[in-house]
Amino acid sequence: MIYFYLALTILIGYLLGCINFARIFTRKVSNEDITQIGSKNPGAMNMLRTQGFGLALLTLAFEAIKVGAPALVNFFIYQKFNPGYENLAYFLSAFSGIIGHCFPIYYRFKGGKGVSCTFGMFLFHPEFWWVSLIVFAFCFLLFFFIQYGFIITNLFILVMNIYSTVMLVLHHALMWIPIVVILWINFAFIIFLHRGNIKRLIAGTENKVDFKEKVFKHFKKKKNEEQIEVNTDETTDGSQKDE
Repeated sequence: MIYFYLALTILIGYLLGCINFARIFTRKVSNEDITQIGSKNPGAMNMLRTQGFGLALLTLAFEAIKVGAPALVNFFIYQKFNPGYENLAYFLSAFSGIIGHCFPIYYRFKGGKGVSCTFGMFLFHPEFWWVSLIVFAFCFLLFFFIQYGFIITNLFILVMNIYSTVMLVLHHALMWIPIVVILWINFAFIIFLHRGNIKRLIAGTENKVDFKEKVFKHFKKKKNEEQIEVNTDETTDGSQKDE
């Protein structure tokens, strides 16, 4: 019976993973198709290039949630009703969500590259979440100096994979072998999806992302919008007093 539950976990994880928030947000905000602009990849990095830092961060958050939150729910369900399988269920759910993101049945199997989803896989884990935030913060700062997004994102996954593997082995976690296999298959899979970026980097034609400019532009825009609101309010108050 446990195999039926695990299969159900995989199916649900996959179907949720097929939801693509880069497509949804771009369509709602700018009425564009993210798969037709920039790198044409429906993911957070292309959102950063074409829609700015704010929408890219929002996309990252929602893509992480759609994978991490269901995985966390599965963790607690299995911990209560099938103790010993909670970590396996967690990573099976998360990995199937990543596969769904990359090959979504809703979009003819044309999806993103799974980086934001992998961030969610680590962020929501009950034991690894705090390390993922530290590594994320380090990679965020590193992005100001290394302007190749796929290097930064894959560095995050590599570091988290190494840490997770070491912790699972040292603590003799139940069923750690299939979990470690899932982690490294996922890493290899994402590297494969970035093979075009790697080839372009070697050829010297890979596009850079001026992350510092994107971030500063976002907050400068916010500041200008706030200033406009303040000026508008002052003008309105003045008009009312004159009346």
